Amino acid sequence: MINQYEGRVERVSRADSYAWVRLKRGRLAVRLWKGIRQGERVVLKVRPEDVVLCAEHPGLISARNILPGRVEEVQLVPEGVYVTLNVGFSLTAIVTRRAIADMGIRRGMGLFALVKAIAVVPQVEVWPSVRVSIVGRQGLIPHQALDLLRAIDRTGSLTAGAREAGVTYRTAWLWVESANRSWGGELVTRTQGGKGGGGAVLTPTGRAVLEWAARLEEGARSPRGQAAGPRRWRRRTAGARHHDRE
Repeated sequence: MINQYEGRVERVSRADSYAWVRLKRGRLAVRLWKGIRQGERVVLKVRPEDVVLCAEHPGLISARNILPGRVEEVQLVPEGVYVTLNVGFSLTAIVTRRAIADMGIRRGMGLFALVKAIAVVPQVEVWPSVRVSIVGRQGLIPHQALDLLRAIDRTGSLTAGAREAGVTYRTAWLWVESANRSWGGELVTRTQGGKGGGGAVLTPTGRAVLEWAARLEEGARSPRGQAAGPRRWRRRTAGARHHDRE
């Protein structure tokens, strides 16, 4: 469970090394980050682990956010207890069951929530390029080898595939042998002749591996697509061990 809020940067105090962000019904002090500017819209996150509950006003402390509120919900979970306060907005803390008992926390009770400005972080969207490598039964098949397999599949030739991948024929064949060995079965098999010199063609398993890698890379850009991948893969390659890496 993560506390997440949309807001607008109200004031930036570089001398004090923090800023105020206005939410719908409250505000939070946040640490400065590169490029922060007054008036910008931001999405903030606060981990429940970073929220401290206090029965009384704590006085002079280092935490910049001292938020009075009332308990809206108390939820027991295996790792502790989630306590949600209304502090002008909903803010959830996670505490131990002993803390609940010692403080007598219950719904409707008044408490103070303490949050350090440094614990309030902006949500930043990033779209890095992702390359997938596959772990077979006997080892890793790096993404460069998968690119070679794609080139072989497109060209129908090991020679042409090597040329497209920018490696020598010998290197390409060593990569193919290594990929087969790492997978624990043939992803590429020899053929007689072939376009452009030939010598290799992908097996159905090889094409399935490439499809899976492509789905994982697409899934990195679209989480919904990633979630749909594993079930389909397991049906097509039952018993095979796989792994993706960035």
